[in-house]
Amino acid sequence: MSSTNSTKSSKPQKIEDSSIWKEANALAEFVYTKLPEFPDEERWDSQRKLRTAANELIFNIAKAVTNTIPMGAKYDWSYARKELAALKTMYRFAGRQKFIELDPEIMVRLDHLGTAIDAELASAREAEVKETKRMQTEDLKPWQEKYRLWKEMEKRHD
Repeated sequence: MSSTNSTKSSKPQKIEDSSIWKEANALAEFVYTKLPEFPDEERWDSQRKLRTAANELIFNIAKAVTNTIPMGAKYDWSYARKELAALKTMYRFAGRQKFIELDPEIMVRLDHLGTAIDAELASAREAEVKETKRMQTEDLKPWQEKYRLWKEMEKRHD
């Protein structure tokens, strides 16, 4: 699964161009088809947690894909990773408890999405480091020049 996001040079024009966003939406839609299978006694807790994880996953991926600030993208991808883990955990739990029928292909797709999110997170971290170094260099230049001039003046007074 290849993707494009704000941490890469080829940012998509629209969120719909992101393959990660598309896959997350497809998985969230799949999860919603499973919700009616839950027994009544699990509709409040387990079903709600599964639905919330699916919603939060697509929400955080949308934020990450469209984020133009490297530091912000890192946090959005981190939150997306966390919600993916919650979704995968609750989906697996619901299947093991026989609340729903588990589809092994969905587990594989969740794993692939996790790999793609991890790659985006690593890319966002690298972009953050680059941006921090760039900002430090640019922001310090005027102060370094002032310090150099001050040192020269101090030498003259000695």
